[in-house]
Amino acid sequence: MKKLRVFIVSQEEPFYIPKVIRYLVDHQNENFEIVGATRLQPHRKNKTMKDWLLERTQIYTYWELFITTCFFVYCKIVYKLLSKIGFDNPFSVKHIYAKNLIKEVVTDDINSPFYLTKLRGLEIDVVLSISPPQLFGKELLNLPKKGCLNAHGTLLPRHRGVFGSWWMLFDGDKEIGTTIHTMVEKLDDGEIVWQKEVPMPENATQYAIAYHTKKIMSEGLVETLDELNVGSLDSIKSPYKESYHRAPSKEEGNNFHKSGLRVVTFKNAKLTLSKSF
Repeated sequence: MKKLRVFIVSQEEPFYIPKVIRYLVDHQNENFEIVGATRLQPHRKNKTMKDWLLERTQIYTYWELFITTCFFVYCKIVYKLLSKIGFDNPFSVKHIYAKNLIKEVVTDDINSPFYLTKLRGLEIDVVLSISPPQLFGKELLNLPKKGCLNAHGTLLPRHRGVFGSWWMLFDGDKEIGTTIHTMVEKLDDGEIVWQKEVPMPENATQYAIAYHTKKIMSEGLVETLDELNVGSLDSIKSPYKESYHRAPSKEEGNNFHKSGLRVVTFKNAKLTLSKSF
């Protein structure tokens, strides 16, 4: 049986996406192989890195920003230096791709004609969207032979949009999970082909939820690709009510913390700074 030729579009983020990518790389099998990938910057195309940081100051306390900075320094600076003397860097998507000889296609715009031409030359069966900060245009959606699949870290159609793990806590959800769906031009829409929920962890933070949903996501992507290569994917009817969110406001961020909720604590280091799931 011919393997699916899979291409990944994600972003360079140190905490969770490297774990997802490593899981996919390690679980390539007779059903699929990763033939290329694109890493985008974490801020959305119509925004700057300053906008990205300002969004987080709306919902992080100064202490949480300090904790995140410590995590970031550990992942991005300490391990970058260690990698220069031969150590493996588990917190870099770029490093994982290079180590596994996966071709990177570099672009600032995933819908540009030049980029699309490069992708057509790879004869891609499936494009996987894993938290990319840019929307897929019609031409990119129609490029792979079997389609584009998006992995979203909430139980769609609940919490469409951004900051899903934050909104799960803010809205008092009793369960968390991940959805994999076919992609259309509308954000976080399309047919749901895989979904799994688990109970909300006790004393959860946004970072803890992000870890657990990304772990579920990794397992679901492998299961979905295996299923797709031996047959078609069945559409799933989700029991969850639709909601859509943008970045939380400063007032919502204040209310979040007043209710005793937390974005991150130092206890999250065990999950966030783990090398794999």
